[in-house]
Amino acid sequence: MKKINSITSLQQLFKRSQLTIFILTFTSCTIIFAVISTYTMETYANRNLHILSEALGERIQPAVVFKDQITITQILAEYSEQYPIRSIQVLDNQNNALAQIKHTESPTFSSQVILDHLFFNQPATINIQHDQENYGKLIVYGNSSALVSFFYKLLLGLALGFLMMLAVLFWSVSTLYQHLMKSLQPIVETAQMISEEKNYQLRLADSDIQEFQELNIAFNELLEKIHTSSQQLQTENIKLSHQAHHDELTQLPNRHYFYQTLFNLFDSKHREHIALFFIDNNNFKDINDQYGHLAGDAVLQEMAKRLKSNLRQNDFITRLGGDEFAIIVHNIQQPQQLASICEHLLSCSKAPLIFEKSEIHFSFSIGIAFAKNATSPEELITQADSAMYRAKTLPHHWFISPNLNNT
Repeated sequence: MKKINSITSLQQLFKRSQLTIFILTFTSCTIIFAVISTYTMETYANRNLHILSEALGERIQPAVVFKDQITITQILAEYSEQYPIRSIQVLDNQNNALAQIKHTESPTFSSQVILDHLFFNQPATINIQHDQENYGKLIVYGNSSALVSFFYKLLLGLALGFLMMLAVLFWSVSTLYQHLMKSLQPIVETAQMISEEKNYQLRLADSDIQEFQELNIAFNELLEKIHTSSQQLQTENIKLSHQAHHDELTQLPNRHYFYQTLFNLFDSKHREHIALFFIDNNNFKDINDQYGHLAGDAVLQEMAKRLKSNLRQNDFITRLGGDEFAIIVHNIQQPQQLASICEHLLSCSKAPLIFEKSEIHFSFSIGIAFAKNATSPEELITQADSAMYRAKTLPHHWFISPNLNNT
């Protein structure tokens, strides 16, 4: 048998599969959301930077035309304080710097530096013109200080979404697992009961899950076949057991069954109140010779029927073979009881058997032995057998073993 190194529960399989699906789905959605958000934020930031730059360009146009550096510097300082601007540079038409303002750089690995690199890596450049003549240009680098809080809120939203989806995932897995276990439980319990009790009449109830319902139907059909086979097997076993323990002609217990019963009784505490009768037909050979073997079989059957019907309920009668029968008689308190029983049994043979319009008269002799007078079942049988042969020589055809012979 192949050894199973590890066993995984159905709940673990569900959790793993659902977690894998969740991670793939969440990762895909996060990437798509991040790309769309990044593109939207970049477009929004660059658009705002251009609008701000155009407004700043119109504001400083007169000062650039007259190259008023003081005014330009004041206006740049005002704008850099009010708006998210990293640096501003104003050049004349010869590309000479007229004014410049630059804020201190954030730490290299700060979130603002990363966002500046993503959204404001390229400056907004505005040409400063008057009467269609170019007087210089404005170069503005924006910063992402206004977007940092939005960025953190976005991360927080993703984290909360992840936790919520994870909670929903475990809830759905737990609910689905409980539902499946509720549907599987009857199958498991029924299988265990069948295994322990061998009760093949049990059937699985209907399930609201199609696959389980198909399994239940197949399982019930298998149980029906097993139940039918079991009944047939029991019937065959009973039949074979009966055949093994009973005589085919008379249907009485056979020699083997007799010895088994006698040996069991001989070892019991009731042994002192048991007597053994050996019975033999007196003229069976003459019947066979005169009327044939079929008539002889009919006599044996009739003899078995009459003897059995005249016994007490707890007495045990058997056919030993040929025309010999044995009876184990219980509850014998006094030897005098045996005479009454013998006379009663012998009287049942007075009426002839009608066989194929012929009257067949038969009789038998009875030898009796007490179990308490024998040291073994074999000795008891020998005593009864000897008593039977002695009975054949007596006119009343019964004899009790000499140890307790009161006749």
